[in-house]
Amino acid sequence: MSRPIFGLALGGGGARGFAHIGVLQRLEELGIRPDIITGSSMGALVAAAYIKMGSAAATWDELDKMVRSETFTKLGMHLINVKARGGASFWHQVSAAIQDRIVINLAHSKPGLVRGERIEDVLKLVVTEDTWFDSGTALGIVATDLYSGEDVYFTEGSLLPAVMASAAIPGFLPPVYHKGKTLVDGGVSQQVPIRMAREMGATFVLAVDVGQDIHPITDMDNAMAIMSQCENIRSCHYRDMLNKEADVLLLPEMPGVHWSAYENREAFVDVGIAAFDERRVTFEASWYQRRHPLLSWVKSLI
Repeated sequence: MSRPIFGLALGGGGARGFAHIGVLQRLEELGIRPDIITGSSMGALVAAAYIKMGSAAATWDELDKMVRSETFTKLGMHLINVKARGGASFWHQVSAAIQDRIVINLAHSKPGLVRGERIEDVLKLVVTEDTWFDSGTALGIVATDLYSGEDVYFTEGSLLPAVMASAAIPGFLPPVYHKGKTLVDGGVSQQVPIRMAREMGATFVLAVDVGQDIHPITDMDNAMAIMSQCENIRSCHYRDMLNKEADVLLLPEMPGVHWSAYENREAFVDVGIAAFDERRVTFEASWYQRRHPLLSWVKSLI
C-alpha cells in the first residue's frame, strides 16, 4: 500500500494568518512535515515563507520582521480597522468607509485603495527567490481569475506574482495582470485551498481556516449594509461547504478580531497552537488511520 500524502491547506485572513505558524509549530513537534502545502492570500505568504525558511520559528522571524519594517507601515494597515467596527470583513469596512464619504472618490477612480507597487515592495522582503519545493514539501498557491471566476493554480515559475495575485484583496489592492489573466485574492474562490491540495496529490488534508464568521451589522437600514451582509452570508456558506472536503479542519477562534490587526500577530500564533491542541486527538487518530488502515480496523474490532 502506498504511503499517504499529507497536505496542509492554509486559508486567507490577513493578520489572523499568523495562526498558521502556531499550527506549523505543533506539526514540527510531532515530527510531521507536510508533503504539500497550499495557501490562499495570507496563507500563501505564510506557506511561501515556510518553504523558504524551513521551520515555523524562522517563518515567524521572517514575517515579524516584514511587519515591523517601514515598508509595511506605509501600507497604512493601521488606518483600516475603524473604531467600533469590530471584526467586520474588509468589504464591511469599505462599505462603512463609503457611507462616511472617506474613500468614495478613490473607489470610483482606482482599482485599489493601495498602489500595487507598495504591496510588491512589502512582499519582496520575504519572497526573495522562486522556491516551490524544499525539504520534501511542495508549494501551491491559488488566485482567482476576475473575469471567469476560475481558480488559478501556481506551482512553479515566478513566485512573487503568484503571492501578489493570491493576496490581492478586492478593493484594497489592485488586481495582478499575469500571463493574460486578471487575478485577485485566492480567497474569492477558495478561502482555504483544500481542493488544490487534493489536485496536487494529497490523500490527507489538514485545513486551517482563519477567515471571519458572519458578523452582525448593527444598522441594517441602508442598501449598502444589506448588500454587504448578504454577500458575507453567501461567502461564509460557500466556505463552509468547501471546508467539509478536509480530513481535519482547524478553526482558530478570533471573534471580533479584524484582519488588519497585525499588532496582535504574536497572540495569533498562540491561537493557532490552541486550535491545534483542541483537535489534536482527532487529528492524530485520523492521520494514524490513514497511515495504518488495517491496524486501525483491528483496533476498532477490539
